[in-house]
Amino acid sequence: MITKVQHHPHSFHTDEYLASPFSRPRFFVSTSRGFEDILKEELEEICSTYEIKSNIWTGSAGCYMEGPWSACIAANLAAMCASRVLLVLAEAEVKSEEELHFIASQIDWTLIFPKELTFSVNASVSDSFVNNSMFASLRIKDAICDVFRNKVGERPNVNTENPDVKIFVRLVRRKLSISVDTTGEPLSRRGYRVGGVEAPLRESLAAALLRISGWNKLANSIWKSSEAVYLERKGVNENSGKKIPKQVLISPYFMDPMCGSGTLAIEAALAILHWKPNVRRNEFAFMDLCPDKVPEMKAALRELKTKILSNEKPLADLPVRARLYAQQNNIEVHDDILAPIRAGDILNRNIDVARDCAEEAGVGRVIAFQTKDVFMSKPHASCGIQVVNPPYGERLEEGEDLSPMYKAMGDLWKQKYPNWNAWLLTANETALKSVGLRPTRKVSVYNGSLQCKYLQYVMYPREKKAST
Repeated sequence: MITKVQHHPHSFHTDEYLASPFSRPRFFVSTSRGFEDILKEELEEICSTYEIKSNIWTGSAGCYMEGPWSACIAANLAAMCASRVLLVLAEAEVKSEEELHFIASQIDWTLIFPKELTFSVNASVSDSFVNNSMFASLRIKDAICDVFRNKVGERPNVNTENPDVKIFVRLVRRKLSISVDTTGEPLSRRGYRVGGVEAPLRESLAAALLRISGWNKLANSIWKSSEAVYLERKGVNENSGKKIPKQVLISPYFMDPMCGSGTLAIEAALAILHWKPNVRRNEFAFMDLCPDKVPEMKAALRELKTKILSNEKPLADLPVRARLYAQQNNIEVHDDILAPIRAGDILNRNIDVARDCAEEAGVGRVIAFQTKDVFMSKPHASCGIQVVNPPYGERLEEGEDLSPMYKAMGDLWKQKYPNWNAWLLTANETALKSVGLRPTRKVSVYNGSLQCKYLQYVMYPREKKAST
């Protein structure tokens, strides 16, 4: 019998673990690879804000979280960097197909979902004794059906297209993990995307990029005070001979000059307003799980929704807060447009889609959209944050070179954006060398299956030439 629970934080537990939804459950919150630490920061912030005691540690492409069911519900409602929240049912080392079936059969599936619901099993297999993920799925499915037959005399039906309950199985070499989805529709689908552009940035990825930039740090402070908020510079060279500050002022003036469908700008608005779109969702997968826990989950859901909604900030107050912060911290605003967030794109159709998405999200009034070539853009404040997700070149014709575009981007920042904090996401290592600037920080992340670099460039004031 598998009863030992490992409480020490490891990316995958070698000790066998069998969860019970009636004790202290363990959850796995998934995100894109490279953002595990950022997700951990967000989950800790959520649990602290809503006074939920939990133990959180990083894993591979996500974070583990041990705590009450309210921790799972809070993550589903409020985590912006997450994709899904899974209830971990078992983790163990297995050496054969028989052991695979045995581990799955030790779970009391009748406590997880009622027989009237349909289910599916999605398995991923890597470098293991099982060569086929479909075979692993079938073994787990058979074990689930066997448990139901032995316990209640009937088995639930399988529905691979639109199941009520989704079971996820991961087998890496001999390490097995069995989980059940508590989310349903992925958390990255906020409900505001209308129309479409080519290769849109995933919403949860955009939220994570913004959190790295320090935007959320500003969001947590600006509604309480106009005191300056700084992002610590990493890797400052003390012997460079230049007076380089160890801190960078975070400004409430944000720009994405290559916005596509506007995801970065919209997520920036949602973050600074403390708006959590998923709090307005009516359906989550956890509503169909663990029938004996339904009263507890419903009570937690009602309480958390009330708290999260009460933390939202008024849309109309954001421009005023931004101006007050700017005045106190010597940031000059260059025009009379109240919207502190700007987004541009060279294609009219992209701007139309982005504007529609922003309106659907409810943040259109704080984002100014403009059809404009990135190289014609101008800063709307003397200090700000710019996040750019330019073409990577993976779909370009052979022989096309993006290096001139990346060089022009670096030149633009140097010439027009002093005192700005620029961030660049790219998978094109060759073109990246042409930016012509030394990055302050490099973070390795994934955009889907593409391994990318997320780089920070701090633009310092241009040195004035001495008069003769």
